Amino acid sequence: MVTQAEIARKLGVSRQLVTFALSGYPQISKKSRNRILAAAREMGYQPNPYARFLKKGRSQIIGLWIPDQISTHYTHVARELNRLVKAARHELIVSEVSIAREKQMLSHVPMDGIIVVDAPDQAEIYRKSTMASRAPIISMGASYFKNADAVQVDLFAGAMEAMEHLIGSGYQRIAHATFVREDSSDGDRRNAYLKAMQKAKLKPEFIYYPLAEQQRIIVRQMIQEYIREQGRPDAIFCHSDDVALGIYRGLCDMKLRVPEDVALVGCDGIQDTEYLEHPITTLVQPVEEMCATALRFLMERIEGETAPKPQKIKLKPKLVIRDSSIRRG
Repeated sequence: MVTQAEIARKLGVSRQLVTFALSGYPQISKKSRNRILAAAREMGYQPNPYARFLKKGRSQIIGLWIPDQISTHYTHVARELNRLVKAARHELIVSEVSIAREKQMLSHVPMDGIIVVDAPDQAEIYRKSTMASRAPIISMGASYFKNADAVQVDLFAGAMEAMEHLIGSGYQRIAHATFVREDSSDGDRRNAYLKAMQKAKLKPEFIYYPLAEQQRIIVRQMIQEYIREQGRPDAIFCHSDDVALGIYRGLCDMKLRVPEDVALVGCDGIQDTEYLEHPITTLVQPVEEMCATALRFLMERIEGETAPKPQKIKLKPKLVIRDSSIRRG
């Protein structure tokens, strides 16, 4: 491993100057900093987070915990947060967490703080661990840990708006494609769907699918089997855009038209939903605002600038109505 002392020897400068340049001290001239950074890149220098942590009590590493790496939405979140973290001169480590891998959650890499998305149970496990006293945690997304700083996305309200759009457009047989069961903590979309259907005196109908890596492929086949066995719904409200895209393709395979035969509404707001013959109506999650607010909350905790009381904010997704749910005639 290349050290700062080796960089200093190669350039004929002091070790302290190298340290200051790599740490971003403003007193170092632009010419000296650029020369040292270029040498560090050329020599393959990598900062040692353990040494940095022992010396400063900070590693400049932020952890991001996501429930899975299946969802395109979580990829979007990771990409946006990584951009913000780099701008703050920190590094981001992304980990997939689950209750089944509790021990893997508690990373041995020293982190200054953690942002956890849609995983309140994992956040609670962390807060009960010995690591919690060293690194604050921020809960973010539709599912959040209520006893910690949180940036909540109100998908219940957003899903209600989506359902009101479908029902108000005259669709009667509206199914909900979801992996969420009754006892799940991730039930905002499911609960809103049920409430809207009950209010309209319509019969709820669930299309359940397994959460799996090949999500689009699985639901593409599943919707065809479902329609052959159960008949065709008028509309389908999907838990995610990935599922909506898979169902869209499955309907096309059956020569069914969107929205004339089956209307579709997704959730998350990923870009892929726009690039179809009939773009998909979706609930756009405010990813940029969500990530910026969560990182601000976290940095304030790291710097000790906030009171002990949890910081909370609730954001609302935006329903973007496109061709996939606009009723013809």
